[in-house]
Amino acid sequence: MRRQWFWMLAALCGTALAVSIVWMAGPALRPQPEGQTAPPPYLLRDEGGRVALYRQGEEAPVQVYEVYTHLLPEPDVLSLQQGIPVESEEQLARLLEDLGL
Repeated sequence: MRRQWFWMLAALCGTALAVSIVWMAGPALRPQPEGQTAPPPYLLRDEGGRVALYRQGEEAPVQVYEVYTHLLPEPDVLSLQQGIPVESEEQLARLLEDLGL
């Protein structure tokens, strides 16, 4: 009797694990339509040692923040040098908070 319960519990755990993996990986497994993805509207970049917000395709920053890049960790500085895409105001607020603003 105990063995049956053990195997039933093991099967239930395995099923729950498989369902959760499929549920979490579902969006990543769906094919993305080609040519329909627009570039992000903004980029966060390094501008003269400070964090700056650029509108996509423009050369002048929209806003320069009082966050000095030399005070940031190296991975953040490298990301800012390449440009961090910003999709929304909420994402911008989170990124600026993470950078110390």
